[in-house]
Amino acid sequence: MMRRRHRKSRKGCLECKRRHIKCDETRPRCINCSTAERECPYPTTEDAGPGASPAEGTSPASPPLINMLHAELLHHFLTDSDMVYSLAVTIARDIVMSQALRGPYLLHQVLALSARHLAIVRPHAASFYHNTAIQLQTHALTMFNAIDVEDFENHRVPGFIFSAVLGFHALCDMLSYRDPDFQSALARFVGYVRLHRGVYSVMEGHWEEIRETELKPILEAGMKWYEMGGEGPECDDIRERIAGRTGELSEEERAAAGKAVGWVQCVMDGGVERTHMILSWGVMIQREFWGLIERGAPEAMVVLGYYFLALQRCRKVWMIGDAGEYLFGLVVAYVESLGGEWAEWMRRPRELMARFTIARPSPADAERIGEIHISAMMANPLLHAQFPTPESIVAMREFLSRYTAAQLESATSGVLVAMEQGTGTIVGFAKWDSPSHREEVKLESGELQDVPGCCREYLDGYVTLSEAAMRRCFGKRDCYRLSFVCVDPGHQGVGAGSRLTRRVLDMAAADGLPVYLESTENAVSMYERFGFREIDSFEMDLPGGPKYREVCMVLEPPPLKS
Repeated sequence: MMRRRHRKSRKGCLECKRRHIKCDETRPRCINCSTAERECPYPTTEDAGPGASPAEGTSPASPPLINMLHAELLHHFLTDSDMVYSLAVTIARDIVMSQALRGPYLLHQVLALSARHLAIVRPHAASFYHNTAIQLQTHALTMFNAIDVEDFENHRVPGFIFSAVLGFHALCDMLSYRDPDFQSALARFVGYVRLHRGVYSVMEGHWEEIRETELKPILEAGMKWYEMGGEGPECDDIRERIAGRTGELSEEERAAAGKAVGWVQCVMDGGVERTHMILSWGVMIQREFWGLIERGAPEAMVVLGYYFLALQRCRKVWMIGDAGEYLFGLVVAYVESLGGEWAEWMRRPRELMARFTIARPSPADAERIGEIHISAMMANPLLHAQFPTPESIVAMREFLSRYTAAQLESATSGVLVAMEQGTGTIVGFAKWDSPSHREEVKLESGELQDVPGCCREYLDGYVTLSEAAMRRCFGKRDCYRLSFVCVDPGHQGVGAGSRLTRRVLDMAAADGLPVYLESTENAVSMYERFGFREIDSFEMDLPGGPKYREVCMVLEPPPLKS
């Protein structure tokens, strides 16, 4: 009797078949081979079966000749902006295509990544496109590995680009899995990084030559990223903890871990605009920190938690999705299971992962918005000059509630709130006006001047200075004017204010308009991280203290995509 084919290993790698062990079929290198650091060859063709088609989700044939499927994938790569977003910052599309003609392996890898994207955006044909991506990538690796060492100097530029595209593809594959536990996820992550770093290693000794090619501006940009360290406060806790591990980590390990954390902070500072840094993080990290990851040092696992948190901040990128949040949950469970001090190490990232819903409030939420407004502004000396007594501050809060309720009666008013998921508690709000979101009367004018106990001198003085600065900066030019971003003091530092600000910036960018604001001096650096720049300022004298100063800032709209 003929022996039946072993169905579980039908699509596994040749090494696992030879060893008669179950293969998880991860391409281009399965977990078994990654963990043991073995070569991981796959068959170059697979039986698609009779009647296979994209609609049926079966495996396509993969002949080396160009066909209409390849034409579709090439067209998708050249025309779909979402597909190449992660590449567009680091690798210009025209360089990719010109070099693909010199290195067919690069062309096959580009087509493989295009198919991988289609597997995500066309779920009805996901299996077909995913298998297409596997076959094209396998063929690309076969051609790349067949390059004669003596001939490699003719392949340095396409080889470098091939390394980058292959790395992005491998990261996409890693992020698409939903491993049941952290150890499995860590093994998959380690396998991905080894592949990405390993392919780049073929460039060792040739970087100076590569820097003099058409890749020079790309490499110079990469060096700038490498020197960045991040300025925001999100990673302050982990920086301090790592710096204090003098007895557990060497000086070199602490420095390398701090560098890895700095790049994570850069992504948190810039959000999706710095996705290229988080996608390249596995290659950028230094050898000493990579050693900590490979040996599973708890400090490195916590840093991975921050890395996954940064991935979650970039979840709109097609290859990321909800992977950051899922992996973050696994690493939290693992680190906290270690006991001792490690649960406290994860407290800050858990706070940062707290999710908020950004929504338009109802008039019933006006009282809560008034409360947040007062509590968030209590540290501002201008508030106390304008409302110098406890009674006047209470009257101000009541006025703000009425004022906001009236605002929310209009469908075009610019008001958003951040609500804590699970509880529905409003923790912050943003207010602005624009050509499509109008605040008919400035807050400091009108009825506010009739609030019992207010000091008209400082209300009128501020309005005069603020409106004069606006005229100097913009005249009659249309813009978004961000007037308030306030977060309840008990919920500050966990991303609510950033989420609110980013939502307004996104609306302004969609309208192609600049955003203008007047910032207190202690908030200038925060707005600079969003890309704002200082264009003006004004000062006024307050009782019993130094001059009060606000900085006028603007964020210009991004250039239109061609």
